[in-house]
Formats: sequence, C-alpha cells, structure tokens
Amino acid sequence: MASLTPPRQVPLWHGALWIRQGASTVLHSPIGWTTSLALWFAFILVCSLFPMLGPVFFSLSLPALFAGMMAGCAAVEQGRSLRIPHLLSGFKSSSRRLFQLGMVNIAGETLLTLVLVLWGGQKMIDLQNLSLDGSGNLEQLREALFSLTPLFITLVLLQLALLMMGWFAPALLRFTAMSTLEALTLSTQGCLLNLPAFLLFTLIMGSLLAIATFLSFALPWISGLIGFFIVALIIASVYASYRDVFHETPLPPITP
Repeated sequence: MASLTPPRQVPLWHGALWIRQGASTVLHSPIGWTTSLALWFAFILVCSLFPMLGPVFFSLSLPALFAGMMAGCAAVEQGRSLRIPHLLSGFKSSSRRLFQLGMVNIAGETLLTLVLVLWGGQKMIDLQNLSLDGSGNLEQLREALFSLTPLFITLVLLQLALLMMGWFAPALLRFTAMSTLEALTLSTQGCLLNLPAFLLFTLIMGSLLAIATFLSFALPWISGLIGFFIVALIIASVYASYRDVFHETPLPPITP
C-alpha cells in the first residue's frame, strides 16, 4: 500500500489540469481503455436483464470496478498499458471494503428515493395531472413548482454530498489500508477543500459533454467511440484529481 498525505487545497485551474491529464492517460492506452470499458458495459447489460437483483448487484460492484480502473490509471502513469485484469483487480484487492462502499451507495440511492416519494410523491402526481388549458391552471402550475422547490434543493444537496463522499473513496480504498468510513470522510474533505477547482472541472466537463452529444447526433457512426472516450476521460480525470489532491509519494508498481 502507498503512503498517503492528508488532502491538500489546489489552485482553481487544476480543475482543467485534471481533464488534460485524464485525456493523456486515455490516449496513452486507447486499446486497453476500449476493451476494459466494453467489458464494463457488457456487465451493465447483463445486470439490466435481471430487473430486481441486477441493479443491486451492479451498485454493490461499482466501487470495485471503479477501483480497478484507478489501478489501471496508475499502471498507465507508470508507463504500462491498462488491461482487463486491472478492471477486475478491485474484486481481489480490498474487495470487502469496496463492497461496503457499494452498500453505502445503495443506502444513498434508497434515501434519495424515500425523500422523493415521501416528501414530493403526491405533489408530483398532482403536477402531472394539471392540464394547461387556462390561466387558472397556469397559476396552479406555478404554485406547484414553487412548493416543490425545497424538495429539489434537498435532493441536489443530498446528491452532492453522496458524490463528494464517493469521489475519491474507491481510489483511497484501492491504494491504502484505511477503512471505508475513513475513505468516505477523507473524500468529502478533499472535495470541500477544492470546491473552486471542482466547479471549473464541472464547467469544462459539462461543455465537453454538450459537444460530445452534438457530435453523436451529427456523426452517429462514431457516437459509440465518442461515448467511450467521454466515459474514459471522466474516469481518468478522477484519478488525476486523486493524485493531485492526495499528493502521495510515487505509487509502487501496480499489479492486476
């Protein structure tokens, strides 16, 4: 396991640096990224065939798969290629703690669903039943949307909290011996310390996603490649942000 320093605050412009470093990581091993993501997407397809258990198993396995891709990024950083065994390495290394992280993901998704249903369920139904055929109903629509604003704000804040808890956690669990709770805590601290950099990262990545969406419609014959690249870029950028915020000593050689 690698030695780890506490999370540090980095300049705002590092949000753009993470994307540039992520693109470099992807372009240094394009075949490895393509084959690994193809296997990942095939796994998603298989899980979708089982409506009840499939999504649960995928949520449990997601941190292990993501941690495996973090190991692949580390291998590319060390001058090697990303390979399929890297993707699967999370199931062999730190698997118990990564599955615990998956259980946290499921608990978070359940919490979001409960808040949506118990707080706004009836209001959402009433909103759907409104017909916009008169000024009175338009006023009702405005009132309904206004009453749902606190719910939407709460859901966004909860989603942001879950995202911050899970952003660095798979890498922390893959490369260190810390507990799942420690990884969740450090991940949140690292994100809170670097909100400006994450804001810039989000703005740039959002722009890239918009461009990718436009290109996918304009050039449908390469939409698959565009999608693969964007997913790979996001994953590699997460690793770049991890290495930047948790400025470790060089990682030891990563073996799948």
